[in-house]
Amino acid sequence: MSGDAARNTALLEVTDLAKYFPLKKGLGRREVGMVKAVDGISFEVKHGEILGIVGESGSGKTTAARCILRAIEPTRGRILYHDDSGTVDVGALGRRELRRFRRNMQMIFQDPYASLNPRMMVREIIGEPLIVYGVAKGRVLESRVRELMQQVGLDDRYLNRYPHAFSGGQRQRIGIARALALKPSLVVCDEAVSALDMSMQAQVLNLLEQLQQQLKLTYVFIAHDLSVVRHFCHRIAVMYAGRIVENGATEDVFSNPLHPYTEALLSAAPNTEMGTRSKRIALSGEIPDPLDMPHGCAFHPRCQHAREACSASEPPLNEVRPGRRASCHFVDELSLQGI
Repeated sequence: MSGDAARNTALLEVTDLAKYFPLKKGLGRREVGMVKAVDGISFEVKHGEILGIVGESGSGKTTAARCILRAIEPTRGRILYHDDSGTVDVGALGRRELRRFRRNMQMIFQDPYASLNPRMMVREIIGEPLIVYGVAKGRVLESRVRELMQQVGLDDRYLNRYPHAFSGGQRQRIGIARALALKPSLVVCDEAVSALDMSMQAQVLNLLEQLQQQLKLTYVFIAHDLSVVRHFCHRIAVMYAGRIVENGATEDVFSNPLHPYTEALLSAAPNTEMGTRSKRIALSGEIPDPLDMPHGCAFHPRCQHAREACSASEPPLNEVRPGRRASCHFVDELSLQGI
């Protein structure tokens, strides 16, 4: 995808975002520890851009997304939303202000089966946001719901059907229509195609791309399938154990990973280019327990390049060159070696 759609100004700016879940035990529910699901991440998403967030299961991708939308309350951090009317500090909004603001940011969920109410007809599912926010009623509501159905490639004759009458791909299109009902500028896609088969994935991705261009949308695209991310996203942020370890332009990251974890992820991804083959890097062990994080770099127990300094201190996410950041003590040396 061309990066021409992305402008230079940030729509969303996230600084030092963290989410800790207290672990309690015993009859008195005594706090015995903290699960650090997201531990101080910073990034920005530009107007008209698609930012991919990738990483293994348990890396904190979905938790970060829910904190951005304040579906769950972050432990700390700053979330700034910039548009033509000014800057909004999302974290400082009260309940009433947040409810009004949520029209600007919506989510497409992973499971197209669990995310739709089986007791509601499609017209009710898509129209619900419009009714709740008092945007439309009567004929205007009916017209808008039909317009949304057509926009996502569904026949509006099926408005009176229930979700069970649709396939997984069709259900996800209904979810997309619901997310677009209030005309948001930012849409968080939380593994939006991972539950679909390959043919449906391609169709939904093409739909999302068309809508992004037509409606000038900005996406935060959470995924674990690197081939999808490479096709779909302008930039990517790689998460590991609740932290961002690398970010940059998609093709730049794929062609020249700067962090050993990114290198390992890319080596495990299927290579569709004829005549090319990359050496597989097998990671030992598992993602660390967020209750018992290793000292220093969280990745060092699994890293083939780890040295003494890696267990002594946590490397910052430094700008290695314009537009590229990586969190590794030896990023310059490893980059020269062509990791």
